[in-house]
Amino acid sequence: MPLWPPMIPHEHGSWGTFGGLILASMLAVGVDAQVLLTVLAGLSLFLAREPLSQGVRLRYGRRAQPPPKAIYFWAGVYLAISGLAGMILLFRHALWELLWLGLAGVVVLVVHLAIAPKRRWVMSAWGEWIGVLGVSLIMPAMDLAAHETLDRRALGLWMLGLAQVTGPILYIRLKVRIQARLASPPSLMQRLRAAWRPLLFSAISLTGAYLLGAWGWTPQWAWLALTPSAIKHLWGALDWIPRGQLNIRRLGWIEVANILLFAVLLGLTYRLIDIS
Repeated sequence: MPLWPPMIPHEHGSWGTFGGLILASMLAVGVDAQVLLTVLAGLSLFLAREPLSQGVRLRYGRRAQPPPKAIYFWAGVYLAISGLAGMILLFRHALWELLWLGLAGVVVLVVHLAIAPKRRWVMSAWGEWIGVLGVSLIMPAMDLAAHETLDRRALGLWMLGLAQVTGPILYIRLKVRIQARLASPPSLMQRLRAAWRPLLFSAISLTGAYLLGAWGWTPQWAWLALTPSAIKHLWGALDWIPRGQLNIRRLGWIEVANILLFAVLLGLTYRLIDIS
């Protein structure tokens, strides 16, 4: 494994998720030097996950072998950049509450690395959720960088983002693991019953987002940013795609469009209603 080109994640979904959350946060809280430095720290940690995961899989997988030097090199580079950006935010800008988010990110990363050698665990719903939980921490970190405090506004923004990126885990599993296994669509009630997980999650997330607005943690209309996902889940339950007709690329582009729409709607509600 050569040192060049750099080691980067190849999961398109993770890039779309992380980029969409960064865009949503920028539209919601604005952009300044501290926010950009926070993005750099988060992006570097996001990139470090790839060489670290590969290294753990090689070291502790079924056919254990020493990881190549490139893995150590790029893991060190990414962690050094993230650490340097974090130190500047702490010591120059006195954003000491970032330590709590940093600690949470480290815990999530450690859990991810612990299950990395077990592909079955990584590909499970909980394994995927650990990944989106980690990238969702960029949202409260950016809000903290913008407002210099880790308050209910930052936590509310994080909860909205986490709800947005959790939904696709349930939706993709519905399309790939349930609908695509049947040759013909079932009855309407059977479709809705098969899709109970994403539909129930949509109802819970919309209700939770509405309550966050009522309590002043988010703008009053921020729940609207989650409505495209809820509509997608309902439409996906009704629009049954039987075996042999599933287009994975199309599903991916739907998720990209969905998180971009979430970012725009979230940014509008935060810009129109000031809760600082």
